[in-house]
Amino acid sequence: MWKKFIILIVGMASVGIASILIKLCEAPPVVISTYRMSVSALMFLPLFILQKNKQMDTKIVNFLPLGILIAIHFILWITSLEFTTVLSSTVLVTTNPIFVPIISWLLFKEKTKRSVIFAIILSFVGSVFIAMASGSQGPGQNFGNLLALLGAIAVSFYLVLGKKVREKSDLITFTFLVNAFASILLITISILTGQKLFNYSKTTYLYFFLIALFPQVIGHTIFNWALRFFSPSFVALSILGEPVFATIFAFIILKEVPVTSELIGSIFILTGIYVAARTENVKNPSEEGQNLKEEKLPKN
Repeated sequence: MWKKFIILIVGMASVGIASILIKLCEAPPVVISTYRMSVSALMFLPLFILQKNKQMDTKIVNFLPLGILIAIHFILWITSLEFTTVLSSTVLVTTNPIFVPIISWLLFKEKTKRSVIFAIILSFVGSVFIAMASGSQGPGQNFGNLLALLGAIAVSFYLVLGKKVREKSDLITFTFLVNAFASILLITISILTGQKLFNYSKTTYLYFFLIALFPQVIGHTIFNWALRFFSPSFVALSILGEPVFATIFAFIILKEVPVTSELIGSIFILTGIYVAARTENVKNPSEEGQNLKEEKLPKN
């Protein structure tokens, strides 16, 4: 079981670097989103084509709403980074543990364990501490915060609906089709809105690649993988580790020194994740062993 939690930590660190890379990338939000999903889809295309015995007990059309939701999520969140701080944006966009249980109950009448609810409260308190540390960035900050919050709601729907689809498809098929549908939508939006898709500097193209590789191919693939073994609420909760790693990377790369409240918030968030991890039920041992044999994370 703990191997799965270690893999989740790698996923948290991978998505935690996203906001830093996006801040450094000199391109519009829609273009960054388009390259992120398109490059990641291309990376998975060979694996999808070469994969034998694809497991898919669901229709391809069921992946379409997931692609739409994740595309909307990235447009909203990446745009928010233009108006608010890295910490405020990442904290608000990772509040999905608040929304996932609500959406799960509304759509499927699924209940959440008390221990997970307690973990959510701990993590939310930690998020508040980090948000308080970000400070005011002018009149546009509230707009940026709103975009990040809407991005959290979009990804919450993605996690709840994605759990159902993920149970009926293997990791590579699931990830490729979701990324492919999202990239098609984003390319269409970019063309219709007259976005500049080419003629960027070599540095910008490098950031496009890194944004696709770390937060998307590695980070989000791990979360997609986790949906098969954990509840949507727990996966959403684990994503709350993103602002913690974002704070660490911001210190190392952007020289942003974390204040006391940020450190306190990080402790609350990690404690919440630990509490949920202690009580989260994975599939029974026989199923778990079989699943690990049948499905492994793809090598890049």
